[in-house]
Amino acid sequence: MRLSDTDWDIRLFIYKSLAAGDRAPDLAALSAHFEIKPEAARAALRRLHDAHALALRAGSCEVLMANPLSAAPTDYRVLIGDKALFANCAWDSLGIPAMLGVDARIEARHPLTGELIEYQVEAAQLQSCQDHLVHFALPFRLWYDDIIDT
Repeated sequence: MRLSDTDWDIRLFIYKSLAAGDRAPDLAALSAHFEIKPEAARAALRRLHDAHALALRAGSCEVLMANPLSAAPTDYRVLIGDKALFANCAWDSLGIPAMLGVDARIEARHPLTGELIEYQVEAAQLQSCQDHLVHFALPFRLWYDDIIDT
């Protein structure tokens, strides 16, 4: 399936909203911004989801994630200046400052213990990782089989 220029524009609008620290735009906001019918916005979101260009909440057209950004609060908070963004996982917490080309402080919670783990990205380099290790339970090719629990 080929994505249209409008599909890509909608995706960019969603990314810009999330990167600004705002909520992901809903169907009404997308319809108004792009001057399209809600059905057209819904279809564009479905195409973007099916192409793995973003992820929707199961059974809805609500944006869940636009990797590496999460549309919902998570245990991976990326602090950039006075703005807090959320990442989907440890890997994505590094992807946000890389994508935006900025320094960031990350506050993560260990998935088993709840321990706070803090690290920074400064001048595109990982700093202060407290000797922690990131483990990926599944190879990348399987991540979209269940993107939420990967």
